Amino acid sequence: MSIDPHRPHRDSPSSEGLMSVDEDWTQLRTLLLSPEQTQLDELRDRLDNRAVQPRDVSRVLPEAFAVRGERDPQLSTVLTPYVENGFVATIRKSPRAIVDAIAPIMGPAIRQAIARALQGMTQSFNHSLDESLSVRGLRWRLEAWRTGRPFAEVVLLHTLRYRVEQVFLIHRETGLLLHHVAAEGAVVQDQQVLSGMLTAIQSYVRDSFGASPDQTLDHFRVGEWTVWIEQGSHAYLAGVVRGTPPETLREDFQAALDDIHAQQPDALTHFDGDAAPFKTTRTCLENCLHAHYEPPPRPSALKLWILGGAMILLLSWWGVMAYQTHARWSNLLVELGTEPGMVVTVAKSTLTGYHLEGLRDPLAKDPSAMVVEAGLEPSSIKAVWSPYYSLDPQLVETRAHSMLHAPTTVKLSVEGDTLVATGSASTEWARETRRLASLVPGISIYRDEGLVTTSIPDLLERINRTVVRFRSGSSIVEPSERAALGAGSMALRELDQAVSQSGQRVRLEVLGSTDDTGSVTRNIQLSKERAHVVLVALGGDQLGEATTVIAGLAQSTDQRGSTGEARDRRIVTLRATLTVANRGNEAARP
Repeated sequence: MSIDPHRPHRDSPSSEGLMSVDEDWTQLRTLLLSPEQTQLDELRDRLDNRAVQPRDVSRVLPEAFAVRGERDPQLSTVLTPYVENGFVATIRKSPRAIVDAIAPIMGPAIRQAIARALQGMTQSFNHSLDESLSVRGLRWRLEAWRTGRPFAEVVLLHTLRYRVEQVFLIHRETGLLLHHVAAEGAVVQDQQVLSGMLTAIQSYVRDSFGASPDQTLDHFRVGEWTVWIEQGSHAYLAGVVRGTPPETLREDFQAALDDIHAQQPDALTHFDGDAAPFKTTRTCLENCLHAHYEPPPRPSALKLWILGGAMILLLSWWGVMAYQTHARWSNLLVELGTEPGMVVTVAKSTLTGYHLEGLRDPLAKDPSAMVVEAGLEPSSIKAVWSPYYSLDPQLVETRAHSMLHAPTTVKLSVEGDTLVATGSASTEWARETRRLASLVPGISIYRDEGLVTTSIPDLLERINRTVVRFRSGSSIVEPSERAALGAGSMALRELDQAVSQSGQRVRLEVLGSTDDTGSVTRNIQLSKERAHVVLVALGGDQLGEATTVIAGLAQSTDQRGSTGEARDRRIVTLRATLTVANRGNEAARP
């Protein structure tokens, strides 16, 4: 039996059969493993997709923090810098949000602290005030001045019965300070050092006396301070007390300690060195800061009446003096406001007196003299005056007289901005005044139409023509001769004014004469008397610094001829000449 090699064998599988088997296996595998395959694909997608991982971590993050935090504190150590940086960044970015968040907590706390501080300050002030108004208060003030201590401290030492100045809450097992409070004004040292000292003292006492752990030191005294210790199951209270406290104070300490144990049982039992949870015990500790002062003795009714009367008299006297001073000040301001050449710009009262500011003309009245006239103390008024030129007509006139050196024979008057000169003066003065009048502050126009001017030679001639006649044997000026004497006096004064600025002097000779009647001695004496009378009538020493006077040149004959009549020899004549000024020369008069 022949076999065709090209004919397939019926027992060997064909390629189609193999493909059919693979498909069958694939379908079977898919049916059996399809759920697991889907889950594996999802797991692979979660591992490869980073966007899915944060969502998965967020589901277990809180629990993870809790588990890790219970195991060790490393988590808090790692997160602390990031939390701090985030908090600082938040404050810088939006400080208002932080303020709004903590305001409900900090507001009441701040108000409570301020209220307590004000209450303590008010109590201390009232106590010091009560003591300062008594006899013993004055004695204590003297003691404070002598010892250099503050008055409040001296009052405290004399009136204080006891005061709890500091309270310490200390953990019993570790000896660490849990919390501390101090009274207002108490001197606070290092709290940690003090708490460690208290723990060491108690340990030393127990070891020295062989006491059991339950037997502890309950108090000890250091100077004027007493330290009271109250024990608790997990903590003890130590109070620093000044003075002599009553035994009832221990009940307050024990009550506060019981409240703290009731409020913080877990924190005390599992204390690990963190004292932050015990900040809430501040109220309980502050309730132990008691203070008790000795009440001041009640004054008798008589003393109260005397003190009240003295206070009323003192206040009345002070009120009267203050009223009078104020009235004087008001009157002074009115006078300053009406005084020419003064302008007040600032006038106010201060704690130490009064303050004035304003403008003052150099020619105005002295303000210090006005203050004295008003009845005020010059030292109580601080005045600052700035100089200025007033346009008041009175001051302008005074200034014109001073600047122009007007002679007494000239009258100056101010009409608006015009200066008017009347009277008589020398030609030289009139010429110089026309040049200088416009330089006077407040003067723009100068008028001298009513001014009579004479030259120096004319004045000399008028003076030398003056003759005063006398009766025989008399040295009295007759009424008929007074006109001539007045004319000579006026001419002499005008001449004196005219040459006062020229560097020259007027030499005046007053010559007395007599007739031949009587003895020579009598005639000489009579001539001197007549010259002296005329000198007095001319003004004597008031003729001016530039005038030299010679009087009493006696002669028995008339200077103008020995044959003249007797009446013409009973005369006094004037002889005026100009000389160069010499400071060494002095006026001479017999």
